[in-house]
Amino acid sequence: MKALYLYIHIPFCRRKCSYCDFYSLPSENLIPAYIASLKDALHAHAEKLNQEYEVQSIYFGGGTPNILSAEQLNDILSEIRNAFRIAYNAEYTIEINPEFSHDPPSLRALRNIGFNRLSIGIQSFHDADLRVLGRLHTADTALRCLEHARKIFDNISLDLIYAVPGQSRSMMENNLKTALSFSPEHISAYNLTCEPGTPLAGSVENHAVILQDEERERSDFLFVHDYLTANGYEHYEISNYARPGFHSRHNSAYWSEKDYLGLGPSAHSRIGDRRFAYHADLNEFLRQPQDFHIHEPASEADILITRLRTSKGLPVNSLRPETWNNVLNYAEKHPGWFITDNSGIRCTPEGWLMLDSILEELV
Repeated sequence: MKALYLYIHIPFCRRKCSYCDFYSLPSENLIPAYIASLKDALHAHAEKLNQEYEVQSIYFGGGTPNILSAEQLNDILSEIRNAFRIAYNAEYTIEINPEFSHDPPSLRALRNIGFNRLSIGIQSFHDADLRVLGRLHTADTALRCLEHARKIFDNISLDLIYAVPGQSRSMMENNLKTALSFSPEHISAYNLTCEPGTPLAGSVENHAVILQDEERERSDFLFVHDYLTANGYEHYEISNYARPGFHSRHNSAYWSEKDYLGLGPSAHSRIGDRRFAYHADLNEFLRQPQDFHIHEPASEADILITRLRTSKGLPVNSLRPETWNNVLNYAEKHPGWFITDNSGIRCTPEGWLMLDSILEELV
């Protein structure tokens, strides 16, 4: 059977973080109706896919998935198991924010209902950073969450953000050192970006916050790369590091043109050579949960955009000969940004820093 990777979007947050432009709303009163619509969507798509596909991973993202109770999450998981064929060794990931799951009972409840991988939105172990980022938890809450999670889960991923306004190099290094003290299997390290329309963008426009400059962002990226790879982590995607054998199976599917199904407002899917998505509109999803509203063919641009983000890069023969030759010629003109060999073309860390410019030229 073909492999399918299932994403469930939980579009609810108690409060929007200052930098976040993902689709989420403070509409917790709509959670029961949303779960009902998710169930409708699950069964509608399972009817079309079940004969050919087996689900290899289930990923609850947000928003804040753990704003739902364990009973509500289990209700959705039970419906998934009823609707789809699930691989016996499937990866079950849930993103959590520390403020809602920082004690043993709440974390153990997530493990007991079937999640075997925890992705924790730590972002920083410094309260000053967390205030700039608009996070609800404190550094102490983050530490307690990790301490208890480490005893309950054997596969943990942490999110960290660097280049935060006011964050010193020693603060960033302390974040990495503290994270490694818990021996996480996976770390996602993101450069803070200022997205239009976010509270952070408003603060920058009003001169209340001063962003780090590009040279500092570049320096931080390379520092994180050197620090984590020196401590045994594989830098397998531009923002992702893992111990050997612990790459995110779910996210790796996005970066390698595998089939994935995303359910919920703003969620995207790729089945075969077609791409689909729901509009970023909760009310529309509640009315029409079975219907995608954006349809477009997959393209070579998708391959370039996703593959060059990864340490594996572009395999030989992954593009039409004309496109491949264009990429190869570009790589030869910028030897510091690429590695080319018999297996294909991939970016160096310096190339990853230039990826936006590279894609502007190639796509």
